[in-house]
Amino acid sequence: MDEPRTQAQRMAYETGRRVQESTNDVASVVNQLADRGAQASAALTEANQRVMNEFMGLSMEMAQESSHLFMRLQQSGMEMMREGQTAALRCQMVWPEAFTDPMRWYRAIWQQGIEGARKTFNVVNGTSEALTESVSRLQASAQQAGTKIEHALSTAASRMKDVA
Repeated sequence: MDEPRTQAQRMAYETGRRVQESTNDVASVVNQLADRGAQASAALTEANQRVMNEFMGLSMEMAQESSHLFMRLQQSGMEMMREGQTAALRCQMVWPEAFTDPMRWYRAIWQQGIEGARKTFNVVNGTSEALTESVSRLQASAQQAGTKIEHALSTAASRMKDVA
């Protein structure tokens, strides 16, 4: 009777050993999967951080350019208003000449009108140049940010391939 008991003990021992080995194998696989998951998560987090940093930098540059351009437009508008007021004052000052020397008055008004148009075109030209420069700077910044984002994403993709 001892022999079946020892055989049963051996079987129980063998079964216990197999269960322990299976548990160790499963724990090893779970650890490997957890490690790969952590590496993948780290790669994606780093890529996300780099992309968000580029977007934030681009947004900041865009805000700076917009405020700079708005300031230039506001200055141009103020110049135009000041010039308009000056032209109105000049017209009021030469008004009495309309009755004494109408041709001279007419000539003075036309000269002031032409001078005002020239100044207006100069202001519009300056504004369009400022807008063009601003757009060029933003385009360069966007291209640079796009290159950095592309690099960040390709780095993340290669890290993900390594993890897999």
